[in-house]
Amino acid sequence: MNRRENWDYQSALAWLDELGETQVKPGLARIRALMATLGDPQQQLRAVIIGGTNGKGTTCWLLEDALCRAGFRVGCATSPHLHSVRERLRLDRSPVSEAEFAALADVVRRACRKMAEHPSYFEVLTSITLAWFARREADIVVLEVGLGGELDAMNIVDAEVAVLTTLALEHTDWLGDNLEAIARTKAGIVRPGTHVITGWPPEFHRFIPPCASLANGASAREWAALALERLGIAGEVGKTQPPGRREQAGNIMLDCAHNPHALSWLLARIAEPAVVVFGCLHDKPLAKMLALLPLGAELLACAPDSPRARSAAVVVAAARKLGRRGRACDSVAEALELAGERPTLVVGSSYLVAEARRDLGLPGSDES
Repeated sequence: MNRRENWDYQSALAWLDELGETQVKPGLARIRALMATLGDPQQQLRAVIIGGTNGKGTTCWLLEDALCRAGFRVGCATSPHLHSVRERLRLDRSPVSEAEFAALADVVRRACRKMAEHPSYFEVLTSITLAWFARREADIVVLEVGLGGELDAMNIVDAEVAVLTTLALEHTDWLGDNLEAIARTKAGIVRPGTHVITGWPPEFHRFIPPCASLANGASAREWAALALERLGIAGEVGKTQPPGRREQAGNIMLDCAHNPHALSWLLARIAEPAVVVFGCLHDKPLAKMLALLPLGAELLACAPDSPRARSAAVVVAAARKLGRRGRACDSVAEALELAGERPTLVVGSSYLVAEARRDLGLPGSDES
């Protein structure tokens, strides 16, 4: 029995694991070659592309919801996922089925074999996503940029509308160590005919290339509403929130804020928690994030479920250097048990939030 006859969803996941989610390969040459092999399905798509530092996922979620309620067949691509890779590509708010994902992954896998350089994990997922949207004849697609903008695989799409949400230091090894460099690469998703919506300060607008129009907004709801307007669609932005973004489960709030900018924004908008369950990856500015946490909150440190995670002991040691106490926990479940009924915030990493959602049995947490 050959490999193709055995190919199924689990085979597709195993293949993606081999590619390595954390392996970054900037550049558009591979994705262009791959999409050409697939017949350039992205050229069939009417698209909104969403880049920036924070607020991308929430903007995608709000715009997807508004377009669906307006009667359109809507494809939406976001990253990262919390529980299942299928969360990253949705049609009419429903994830791709295991069977469809496996079938398209097999098509892309065979196309990759013909290439001189194998595409990355994210390039493969991008090609699967865009091919599925075209195959299912989506009216409009909402696409979240993965890393940066100019050299991100999603930039293979010429979007009608581009949203540049916020601007802050992030991924400095790849994007540059100053806001000017980061603005330049993020603005690379803009084409001459693109309508641009941004939350950037005016002094950074000079990095946005010539475009069809430029509008300013201050929040995900405003960016989504302006995108509808630029698309010429009469619709209303609802109040829905994506899982893991200010998600409330009894006395526990879960949020994927994973950098100082996002954490500061979050803490300014919620009631001060009594307990913070915190964990982050090793590429995040740990001291800056810990310094933002409320001094009156008990700090319970956990290592996110990732090979790139900082250990709980490292987090506690860093907290001590800042003059605050913390306790290392072996798991999120242990931390939540220690928190008891006190108001608790779980924050710092999407991996940490995913583990908490599983422990709490929240919707979608049993997917794989």
